[in-house]
Amino acid sequence: MFWSKEAYDITKKITRNNELHVDLVSHVYLLLHQLDIPADELPKTFSKFAFNQWNWKQSEFNRQYQRGIINHELPECFSTADQEDFSEHEDMLIRFLEKPPADDTDLFCKEIAKMHLYGMTYRDIRNDTDLSLQIIHQAIKQFKHDLYNHYHYTVLNRNSQSTNDFQSTRLQATELPELSIILD
Repeated sequence: MFWSKEAYDITKKITRNNELHVDLVSHVYLLLHQLDIPADELPKTFSKFAFNQWNWKQSEFNRQYQRGIINHELPECFSTADQEDFSEHEDMLIRFLEKPPADDTDLFCKEIAKMHLYGMTYRDIRNDTDLSLQIIHQAIKQFKHDLYNHYHYTVLNRNSQSTNDFQSTRLQATELPELSIILD
């Protein structure tokens, strides 16, 4: 019942009866179907996702439907003829960004980080999303933390030969200059 009527009513309100409200329902459905969301929280979560996808100028939805924005897609930035020259860190960053989000907080942090990676300043992000600079800073900080943990889990877990090696090896973010340059 939710997906056949209520979801469309929500997107009509968010988009102020824009004809793209139907496409927004489909887009948010694809984002949410991978997540395990209880039925009683589905309308609230759907509303958050739909609102964010509609209002963030650099959201996946807005890039796909090009709602009057300049299209700066991340894959375009990285789809040059010399893709073989990408470092392991850049490949890992792209894979991490493409990984489905665990929850809406993870999605929020990734979307804010993508905006920053596209070249937007904190103030540009604030102007587009009406979020405070502190929240933007915390989201990007959380993204860096998640990326750092992902790096250690995937790369060090793969390279270490024992659990002791993994526990004794502690890299600091300053020892990853490629990632610091990309994110800063």
